[in-house]
Amino acid sequence: MNITTVTSRKILPTTLAAALAGILMLSGCTKQSDEKATTDTQAEVKGTENKDSKTSSAADQAHTDRLLISYADMAHAAYKDSLDTAKILQTAVNTYVETPTQVNLDAAKAAYKAARQPYSQTEVFRFDEGFVTPNEQRKIASTDSWEGQVNAWPLDEALIDYVNADYEGEYNSKDNIINSDIISVGSLKQDTGTITPELLAEMNEIGGSESNVTTGYHAIEFMLWGQDTNGVAEGAGNRPFSDYLTTDGQCTSGETVNPDVSICERRGQYLKAATQLLVDDLTAMEAQWQPESENTLRSDMMARKDSNSLRQIMYQMGSLALGELASQRIQVAFVTGSTEDEHECFSDLTHLSYANNARGIQNVFNGSYKTVAGKTIGGYGLKNYLVDTGNTEAADKLAADFAKVEAAFNVIVEKGEKENIKIDQMIATVGQASKHGVSAEEQNKRRGWIESSITSLQELTAGIENAAKAVGIDNLDADAGSQF
Repeated sequence: MNITTVTSRKILPTTLAAALAGILMLSGCTKQSDEKATTDTQAEVKGTENKDSKTSSAADQAHTDRLLISYADMAHAAYKDSLDTAKILQTAVNTYVETPTQVNLDAAKAAYKAARQPYSQTEVFRFDEGFVTPNEQRKIASTDSWEGQVNAWPLDEALIDYVNADYEGEYNSKDNIINSDIISVGSLKQDTGTITPELLAEMNEIGGSESNVTTGYHAIEFMLWGQDTNGVAEGAGNRPFSDYLTTDGQCTSGETVNPDVSICERRGQYLKAATQLLVDDLTAMEAQWQPESENTLRSDMMARKDSNSLRQIMYQMGSLALGELASQRIQVAFVTGSTEDEHECFSDLTHLSYANNARGIQNVFNGSYKTVAGKTIGGYGLKNYLVDTGNTEAADKLAADFAKVEAAFNVIVEKGEKENIKIDQMIATVGQASKHGVSAEEQNKRRGWIESSITSLQELTAGIENAAKAVGIDNLDADAGSQF
């Protein structure tokens, strides 16, 4: 099975200069052997080096070739890790659905957490819309058009399953995919009688609403953890394993015991279908980055080596840093104090996804991706390229900027993992936090951790823009995200 998305998330392209001026001012906010891999890479480099460059010197073009090969190898390795960990997640999900116990639920949650680590580092490869060349033989048009089926958020959980009585969302019907064979979304009627990967893919963003997410990591996350009703207080979603029990009198929907087991059966069908679709999608994307492949995203980028490929890499770095991570994922939640805008609001794993997004950008800069197995892939990054083309000053500035970003996110991860202070507690306003016994002094300190992450990303994006100018890209036009 190979199902790919037809939806895409919105991008708001503006210049980086405008973005930096408009952003809210913050006071503080199948496995190869090493020999085969080397042979493939050398062959690919040789193939690119045999072509004349019209836009740069032979030496500069050779540096670009090395950068592209390293970038593509890292993309392949990261998507391969994402696929492999998704398959482990699928095994855990199947075991849990077949035998719903707390132990098996915990194992599925742990597998989800592990699966998110490599995938979150792939998001730097996402922003390729407008760069890739149309090719009807390529199975995925662009990474950005594919991503919406895999990682779209925030989702309107009421469309999928039960929520608490005071839930406020765009979808407000009591009928949902789990409890009904037919549901209405606006003027559309949708048959939900048989839950399959195909149905979930068809329904994703149904009615044109970006919140009507039915697929991907976050749908799986919701089906494992359930709704987080703690607000900015400590605690994640706490879906009981009995929500999947198919024994009469034991099937629940939270605290409610259902009169029959059909709802719990359908939950199992949904969770398995969503996980299968995720594996299918990642299988398709991993194939796009295979060395020596044809009609793939990798081959397309190599064909554009002497035109817009360098711009694409720097655009992607800037767009993830500023428009997506600093703005959409962090600042929106920080300014509003809204846990619904938290990236992984059901599991409270947002601190890890934030840090791994930032690490993904840094991987491209350093030319180094560390696989789940501990192997280092890459070998040549933007930093090397800048030095080799005589732009050491720009490289040094970016290295300093990345050090600040790494330090800021290390704090957030340490607080989340070691002290159990999660992102929803960090983004709370002083007023919100005071209702949970947190002093203004302590909450301002917590908010300062978030402010530092945003500021460091803004400075990093300025450094990326500076480096782009140094190599002759005067107007990077990276995605600036939301403006406040």
